Amino acid sequence: MRTFKILTLLIALLIASGAMAEPLHWTPATFRSLKMGSSHKSDAIRVLGNPDSSRSTPQGEELSYRAKGDHKGDLTVRLDRTGLITEIEEAFPVAIPRTEVYKELGKIAVTSHFSIARCASGALYRDPKGGIELTLFPSRGIAIWPDQYGYDFAALHYLARQPGLLRAPACVSQH
Repeated sequence: MRTFKILTLLIALLIASGAMAEPLHWTPATFRSLKMGSSHKSDAIRVLGNPDSSRSTPQGEELSYRAKGDHKGDLTVRLDRTGLITEIEEAFPVAIPRTEVYKELGKIAVTSHFSIARCASGALYRDPKGGIELTLFPSRGIAIWPDQYGYDFAALHYLARQPGLLRAPACVSQH
């Protein structure tokens, strides 16, 4: 009986440790010579031209470009408070099939699940049971968001670091 309890405890610990998200080896993305985490607002304007619009956000600023993406999608350049580019998002005008994206980017992708912590200003966090499934290309610094049906892709994100928090915010575990 005691052996069974110890074995059960060890299995529970293994499951719990497996549920913790491991950080990925993430390489910051580059989009048309703009390196996420290194390039600045002035570089974005030099490469992409003057934005169609811009807006302030709590994190910094967003520059919007209509139909300037590699797939004719709208671009959103996200800057931190210092003017450093942290992300470029291309929202596709029409969802792109996975097979087409894999032809373009390769098949070496990681699928990760995420949830949104509404109690923490909508923070995205890694969650093995989460309902949001992103396809990640860590060596290229790219995350791809699925369309509303979950199979084709709706947006491509060039990122300075891997998306989401590695663990759920403390407020999530309190619920």
